[in-house]
Amino acid sequence: VEIFALGFALFGWYGSFRCLKIARLIEDTPTAKIRSAPQGYIEIIGESEYGTEEPVQAKLTGIPCVWYSFEIEKYESSGKSSSWRTIEKGSSKTPIVVNDGTGRCFVHPDRAEVTTELKKVWYGGSRYPTSTTSGGLFNRRYRYTEKRIHAGQQLYALGHFETLHPPSVTEQSKAAMNTLINQWKQNYDALVEKYDRDGSGDIDMREWEQVRADAQAEAERQVRDNYDHTPLNVMSYSPARRQPFVIATSEPTALSKRYRWQFMGFGVLAVACTLGFFYLLPITLDAWQTR
Repeated sequence: VEIFALGFALFGWYGSFRCLKIARLIEDTPTAKIRSAPQGYIEIIGESEYGTEEPVQAKLTGIPCVWYSFEIEKYESSGKSSSWRTIEKGSSKTPIVVNDGTGRCFVHPDRAEVTTELKKVWYGGSRYPTSTTSGGLFNRRYRYTEKRIHAGQQLYALGHFETLHPPSVTEQSKAAMNTLINQWKQNYDALVEKYDRDGSGDIDMREWEQVRADAQAEAERQVRDNYDHTPLNVMSYSPARRQPFVIATSEPTALSKRYRWQFMGFGVLAVACTLGFFYLLPITLDAWQTR
């Protein structure tokens, strides 16, 4: 028993200090504007938008959203004991766009601690739900939980921010030239017909120089007409693992209060289990000595 008490105590202390750390980070980190945000660990607040042309479809309900997570549990009973066992869970990985009026940032939700107010729980008789409402009293073998973030909701994000600049015109032109030459090589007969000046039936070194020159000119024209100078802002899990990655639909003040309540809850668990461990330890040692 004392081993379990020690394990829960360690778990409680870890959870307590972790929640306190996140709460203090939320309170102490100033909100940055995306257009002028510094590189590194920051927080941003804005309106959520779709990261792609096609909205994400929630796994269980099919409702369009910018992010979702789901969990499917099965009710199992054995003798006098029964419990819900998780048989499948997951979340979307598509970036969420946050727009604060000064710029847009693609927030990659992978490995983030996501908090959302939109949560739906219902029951059914099959592994995957056939409807979005609970079945009858005797049709509740499976429990479904789905959380979502919808476009237009205010979004808070705390994580590693980075601005990615597009490759230069020269770099893009070089890549486009290589792509064009590879495409032209797919129809080698047409290439020979166009560039075989001496009628040898093949393309020699001098003729290849002309192929490359024409490809370069065409590539430069394509890049010049389509070049986008706009940098791409992204936020993701921090390379420094001690920095938490948080995404939430709550206001920062309410979010920090939630983490402080969790800090207190874990703290109570830690103190109670620690006291229980030290109370049970001498009793156990005495029992071993009398054997």
